[in-house]
Amino acid sequence: MYYPKQIPYILDKEFNENVKYTEYNLKELKDYCMCIWTMKSKQTLDKTLLNNILPDACIDIVIDFISQTICFAGFSKETEPFQLSKKIDYMGVRLKPSLFYLLFHIEAHKIMDNQISFDDIEKEENINEIFKLNNTNERIECLKKYLLKKTSKDINLQFIEVIEELYKSPKEQSVINIATRFGYNERHLYRLFKVYYGVSPKVLLNILRLHLCLTLILDDNMNLVDIAHLCGFYDQSHFIKEIKKYTGVSPLKMIENYK
Repeated sequence: MYYPKQIPYILDKEFNENVKYTEYNLKELKDYCMCIWTMKSKQTLDKTLLNNILPDACIDIVIDFISQTICFAGFSKETEPFQLSKKIDYMGVRLKPSLFYLLFHIEAHKIMDNQISFDDIEKEENINEIFKLNNTNERIECLKKYLLKKTSKDINLQFIEVIEELYKSPKEQSVINIATRFGYNERHLYRLFKVYYGVSPKVLLNILRLHLCLTLILDDNMNLVDIAHLCGFYDQSHFIKEIKKYTGVSPLKMIENYK
């Protein structure tokens, strides 16, 4: 199952020492959301840290309890270094790819590489009550209640399921093959993906391949040569270069940090 790796605690030693990042998986929301996540400073930061956010084709609801703001945000192609300073208290919902468009009927590419206020998008519900809550479990329950209400309507999960299919074997996929499966030409497929996922088919395949590599490296403890072959890299040096481009560290360094 596609589950993107947002791993600031592995990519940056200082982040791990100063900030606690946690993901919560709710079975009631497993068809719609990757997770609810929290990120809190262990103490007031005396210097600026970076949270390197990997592109994952997901759009997040991001709540900042310090500034008391809520927004939608997503990143399309490049790893985004998000600056953290002073006191940090964030919570977010990582929506599955395509769910943002399915819920709000706003093309996903308008959110990618952008931040838009929650109130500018959400016209039916209000979750500002969450700012009155200090307990993490209460905050999660507040978000869960909102999401269950939003997803209670009849939603066609076809475009969520497409992600799962492509993730299983990104090596064997191509834009032409995907277009053939959908019954569209490449130009129309590009338009379709930008609407639902916010990225082109080629970029989406690169993102899925990246996260499959990270899962095989960190969770399955697979040999790096085998991972490179399975994920479609023509040699190991190309594989290492791509992983380092997104994460800033080599696969071996990532494994060392993880352990």
